[in-house]
Amino acid sequence: MNTPHPAPAATPGAAVIAIELAGCRTKADLLARIASAMRFPDWFGHNWDALADCLTDLSWLPAPAYVLELRHFGDLRSAAPDAAGTLLEILAGAAAFWTDQGIGFDVVDMDGTRG
Repeated sequence: MNTPHPAPAATPGAAVIAIELAGCRTKADLLARIASAMRFPDWFGHNWDALADCLTDLSWLPAPAYVLELRHFGDLRSAAPDAAGTLLEILAGAAAFWTDQGIGFDVVDMDGTRG
């Protein structure tokens, strides 16, 4: 059941995670940058399924809400459009999962797009 919750960035104690994508050109680089920024556990498998699993677990990063700030997302979109598209699909799935749990999960393209 979806229940209203405050915007994640406005939630006290929200985890705000900056993911720097300047110069990011490959899926492998993208996954490594996300894993580093979000402090993924050692079991992270560096593939799309593992990314989805980690984004819907986050037990190592407990917070009342999450905000992922994608910095220079345009670099990734230009260099690896398929990877950028897959990332957005996975992030949308994670946002839907957390919304169903009553926990805010927001993704912000720091170049101006909120998703």
